[in-house]
Amino acid sequence: MKNILNLSDRYIAILDVEASALEAGSYPIEVGVALVRGPSEPIGVGAKLIRPTKKWLDTGVWSKSSEAVHGMPLDLVKREGESADEVCDWLNGLLGTDTIVATDAPRYDQDWLDTLFAAADHEQNFKVLDFQVLTRDFSADQHRHLAYLLRKDAPPHRAAEDALRLASKLMETHWGHPPRESHLPAFSDFGGESK
Repeated sequence: MKNILNLSDRYIAILDVEASALEAGSYPIEVGVALVRGPSEPIGVGAKLIRPTKKWLDTGVWSKSSEAVHGMPLDLVKREGESADEVCDWLNGLLGTDTIVATDAPRYDQDWLDTLFAAADHEQNFKVLDFQVLTRDFSADQHRHLAYLLRKDAPPHRAAEDALRLASKLMETHWGHPPRESHLPAFSDFGGESK
């Protein structure tokens, strides 16, 4: 089988979601994407803060311990976040149906994406896979090297930075050199209006 990272007709995206808490009743507050477009292209990096819906604020859980980890106070998320509708449109426009999307916490991240897309009454156009799908063809040495790179670079617990950390270490292990990075397009680049 051909290594999934060598599929020339598919982009690879690493997705990360930061949430209000880690327990039942939590909701997404930030989503980040690192888009890998090939060995000669920089990794595209972007994130969106998500403005909580009234329902999330009324019935959801906000954890001060989670806030201490990601560093985003509720007031900031409410003030600077974009609507669930805008964030869903950005994700669907960016990832479409052909991008291979992976995360290191698929159960949690998919639950938060379900919450996000339900709030916007949108259908999620992409499927989320476990990050390990991308490394299944790695040799034992590559697995050890990737683990070493990730241990050496602690997760910052912000969505774009966490996604970039995984994507860049994955591709450095795969290609043998660190990739460059660039900003991802705004929703307006997909034909919508941006804030």
